[in-house]
Amino acid sequence: MSWVRIDGLHVKYGHQSVLDGINLDIPSGKITSVLGPSGCGKTTLLRSIAGLLPVSEGTIEVAGSLVSSAKVSVPPERRGIGWVPQDASLFPHLSVGDNIGFGLPKGPSRSARVTDLAELVGLSELLERSPSQLSGGQAQRVSLARALAPRPSVVLLDEPFAALDPMLRVALRREVFDLLRVQGSTALLVTHDQEEALSLSDHITVMMGGRILQRGTPREVYERPATSWVARFVGSTVELSGRWGVNSVSCGLGELPAVLMDESVRQGDEVRVVLRPEWIELDPSGVEAEVTSVSYAGHDALLEVRLRGGSQARTRVVATHLPRVGDRVGLSVRRAALAYR
Repeated sequence: MSWVRIDGLHVKYGHQSVLDGINLDIPSGKITSVLGPSGCGKTTLLRSIAGLLPVSEGTIEVAGSLVSSAKVSVPPERRGIGWVPQDASLFPHLSVGDNIGFGLPKGPSRSARVTDLAELVGLSELLERSPSQLSGGQAQRVSLARALAPRPSVVLLDEPFAALDPMLRVALRREVFDLLRVQGSTALLVTHDQEEALSLSDHITVMMGGRILQRGTPREVYERPATSWVARFVGSTVELSGRWGVNSVSCGLGELPAVLMDESVRQGDEVRVVLRPEWIELDPSGVEAEVTSVSYAGHDALLEVRLRGGSQARTRVVATHLPRVGDRVGLSVRRAALAYR
């Protein structure tokens, strides 16, 4: 069931179009990520759902009710939507407890709700502290608790971990999304972090230039990217020139089984062959290549290799018994390649 439905959404800043015909369903109780480069319209989409920007064309529905169109604009406070910004944006003159309960009516139920949420986000002992006494991770937990306090039907998260250091970001984002799932929340996360979107989301939407290029599960988007640009954006790629055959391509890695991603391609046409580095493995009986660099990362390593004819490729391998630069190795491909025009 779709909890948020967006149909033909256009948003402009002055005469400049920022969102161009967005269609998107956000399923109830699921986490959906919007992934794309800076300036692609991700935050504009979030702000439009929240009611902070007017809609030029199209509609936004939340829980079956129209909240935005060219003629309708339900105020943000009446949409039942929680907002977690990039920085915690806490009220500096209020305690942690008062920040969490800011949007709640005063009374016994407010105090109980604040206590429950503080325990849920691991801040029970900090309710009397001021925001200036909190770490970055603690402040972001307060921001999340504040967004959840009124029991919103949707939680919008605008790159909420971007300002944190890498180790804290990894730990906190897992805690936050585990919490959202425990609460059964419907959530929309805006991010430019591919790993974050792939590891945390039930569904991913990839945007570029104000348009949606692909929607699907993380596995679908990673393993069957709609375009070669999407493939490059959501992960590392190996790209080779090749020629389309019958359910196969011929390229520098030999004759490979392949999936055609462009229906306009015909047998014999030149294509761009796309693989992930982990789909290529060392194999003594495979196509010969020369190792040109080894990037050691502890648990694994990325090998750059030169194929016959001068093409470059990469393979990600477990970091044991690594070859050295200049060694000759064999390569084979463990799964079907992708072919694009």
